[in-house]
Amino acid sequence: MTTMTPEAAAQSPFASDPFYCLGVADAYDEHAAGEDIEDLVRRADEMLDAAPEGVVPANYYVCGYGNTVRGILNSHIATVNAQAEDAQTWLARKQGRETSTRRTPRRPRRRTAS
Repeated sequence: MTTMTPEAAAQSPFASDPFYCLGVADAYDEHAAGEDIEDLVRRADEMLDAAPEGVVPANYYVCGYGNTVRGILNSHIATVNAQAEDAQTWLARKQGRETSTRRTPRRPRRRTAS
């Protein structure tokens, strides 16, 4: 019998960096203020293109902002996909293409005497 030793989950190396956290907070604040997702993505792409070389605080800020914007975008895409699936199901039921989720059993074939 073997025993498993519990290990702490690996934490992000950026989690304690104040510049990374500032980028995350700015992205969430702009989204909460009503910025369009397309504008956030465009701004994040521009920041990534203009990011300086090397390890500087500005790179941590851009990483935090970009990662958060991508997370918001993924959440938006998942929401839109779920809404589209609900709409398709509703339309199929309305048109009579889907009447029930239960399967109706098939009747066995009658055997003919030979």
